[in-house]
Amino acid sequence: IRVSRPSREREHDGADDLLNAERAHLLNCKKALEAQLRSVQQQLQVLDAARRRLFNVLNERSRVMDLLNHALSAANAGSQSAPIGVGRSRTSMDGRLSRLQDMSGQPDPLGPYTPEADQALVDAEEARARSAYLRRELKDAIDRTEKLQKAAHKSVNDGITQKVAETITLKQHLGVGLGENRHGIHRAQRWYDATDKARGYTMGPVAYSDIATRERLDRPMVKVFQRHPGTQLPEAQEIIRSGDGLLQSLSATSRNIGLLKLSQLRLRNDIKGKGLASSVDSSIIRLRRRKSDHRWTLGEAF
Repeated sequence: IRVSRPSREREHDGADDLLNAERAHLLNCKKALEAQLRSVQQQLQVLDAARRRLFNVLNERSRVMDLLNHALSAANAGSQSAPIGVGRSRTSMDGRLSRLQDMSGQPDPLGPYTPEADQALVDAEEARARSAYLRRELKDAIDRTEKLQKAAHKSVNDGITQKVAETITLKQHLGVGLGENRHGIHRAQRWYDATDKARGYTMGPVAYSDIATRERLDRPMVKVFQRHPGTQLPEAQEIIRSGDGLLQSLSATSRNIGLLKLSQLRLRNDIKGKGLASSVDSSIIRLRRRKSDHRWTLGEAF
């Protein structure tokens, strides 16, 4: 957005440094979170593999339970049809079941708790512990990233706000300078008009017919008077020299007025550029505040 500033305001400044630093900081945070995301994806794959393995073990155990139920039902039916030796066979079966229950805590290839089931449970427990550790680590990383992001966001907003304040202050100073420049132009113009009028008075009438007889230097009496040495009248030469001096003053004043007008034009352009730059920076601040996260809890709001 700052590219839309006027050409005279596109020089690299502190606000650009802040925005570039924030961008680099956010890119670093993104890379760190992407690394965490890859580890989480790998852990999800591990959890899915452990889940499938446990599901297969459960299916196998359920099939064994189905077979065991059929065997027990057949044994019960046989015991009911043969009443002789029922107590002994039932007692031996209970003993075997009790021994199986006692040995269920240790893996046994021939028992209900097989090494495959034990390994599946161990892998699932390790995956669960690793997932809990990753969850805590990821939560801490997200909290840390959010804090750093909010701090960077606030720092950049404060910097751009300070930049806007400085731009507005400079615009006000330029406005004061523009007023002084206008005052100088008016004063120089008044001096130019007064000097031009004085030069006109010094040069006298425009037409020869407008000169009074007593003001003419070609009168017979003046010519006779100037024939004698040391009696020449210096008024004409002094009038010519004063006219030349006034003309030089008029030229210098005109040149100064032109420079003042050029300065006025530059000041106007600077004021316009500062106004546009401050409006662009203000729109950036409003956009950043509008796009920021405004989800507050009751504790933060009150």
